[in-house]
Amino acid sequence: MLLNKNTREQLNDLFYIIRLQDRYGNASLDKKVKIEQVLAFLEIMHADIKKISKKKKLVFIDSAAGNCYLSFLIYFFYQKIDERDIEIHCVDINERLMAENRELAKRMNFDRMHFHANDISQFTFDGNVDAVYSLHACDTATDKTMHLAIRNNARFIFSVACCQHSITMRSKTFKSVIRHKAFRDKTIMMISDSLRAMLLELMGFKVSIFDFVSSRFTEKNTMLRATRTDFRKTFDIADEYKKVSEEFKMKPYLEELLKEELQWVE
Repeated sequence: MLLNKNTREQLNDLFYIIRLQDRYGNASLDKKVKIEQVLAFLEIMHADIKKISKKKKLVFIDSAAGNCYLSFLIYFFYQKIDERDIEIHCVDINERLMAENRELAKRMNFDRMHFHANDISQFTFDGNVDAVYSLHACDTATDKTMHLAIRNNARFIFSVACCQHSITMRSKTFKSVIRHKAFRDKTIMMISDSLRAMLLELMGFKVSIFDFVSSRFTEKNTMLRATRTDFRKTFDIADEYKKVSEEFKMKPYLEELLKEELQWVE
């Protein structure tokens, strides 16, 4: 386990300051759920990040950062526990949240946390990026997160999508299945992330998709993890992408963002 009992106790003060629990370690049910999510996210992320030399400064971008709970935890862990040099850029369109998070970071002397009130697609960064991540980015923010990682040549992407209201889906073959709302919502999540995964593979990433935390903590518990690397392609990804996209009449916004790179898309 990455976070043992003693390490978890060190986090109590952090969780109090960022308003996930009170000074006695108590938390509401929804915040207990959020704590379990960010801890599970960090565990998975660290499995890849620990492969990077400790002599190197880590540079992360948190996309659609919101309250920045995850980034505060990540910064605390790598600076205070793993004792690494780290820099995190949190990006969110909500100016009020970014201002509040900036003040929290100042109180904790997290001086290499930076907060940007920008649309993800308009955010630019000059320098090497180790990882771009997002936890429950809504709608096209998930696609913008992945495109941000591609634009900045990031080594890793960790993405957990949230609502997908902007994505439509139709299918003659599976009409009798997706007419049921419960199955339709699950299918949209499954197919949209599968299409995103194939687009990332076409851009040189190795991708895995899995449940990062128990469904009792959140139904939106599927993580897409991508690593920039050369890997052996066992099937024609472009052809498979077209087949799936056509079958479900679905095109994630990432395809539009990559239209210059993916000239095969009609």
